[in-house]
Amino acid sequence: MGYRSWLVGVLGVVLSGTAQAGSWNLVFGMSQPLVLNGGNVEVNYVTDKWVFEYSHGFNLDLNTSPGEQALSQQERDQGLTVFAPYSTGGGIGYRFTEALNIRLELKQHRFQVENPEGESIDYITRDLGVGAYYFYRPLRQYRLLIVPSVRYWPTVHTTLEGDRYHFANGEVHQAHDFGLFGNISVGWSF
Repeated sequence: MGYRSWLVGVLGVVLSGTAQAGSWNLVFGMSQPLVLNGGNVEVNYVTDKWVFEYSHGFNLDLNTSPGEQALSQQERDQGLTVFAPYSTGGGIGYRFTEALNIRLELKQHRFQVENPEGESIDYITRDLGVGAYYFYRPLRQYRLLIVPSVRYWPTVHTTLEGDRYHFANGEVHQAHDFGLFGNISVGWSF
């Protein structure tokens, strides 16, 4: 999947015809290290009208997030430990203004879930969603870039049969769905 996302981004750059007017962005998500004890890196290629992205999150501990920001209420009630070794994918977006762009994104996540009795499962989900991003450059001369975003990533496929798993204790785990969430990324524009 990562290879396909990269290929789509390269193809978009070649077909855009404005590569000489484009720029590259390298940003790092802040919620991943601050809330989930993990990391995230994202690379964008930006043309006059389009944004092509690839992002990769890693070592995301969903149990460290307060409230229902990362885990569903059902996952909390069941006492599940939910860990995502990776969250990766790409997207393509249209720039409505110099700063605002809306992207169609395809993401893949790997989850490792364990219940209190020690029974664990490992599965993959795929999301197809949208994201709204805003490029804010407070100090243009230093190329500093701050990117707040809001995303909606509904799960469209899982490797779990019926999108759920039945633990031996009788409880059912519904495949994790990131749904609606926000983030702020910080980095540079080149």
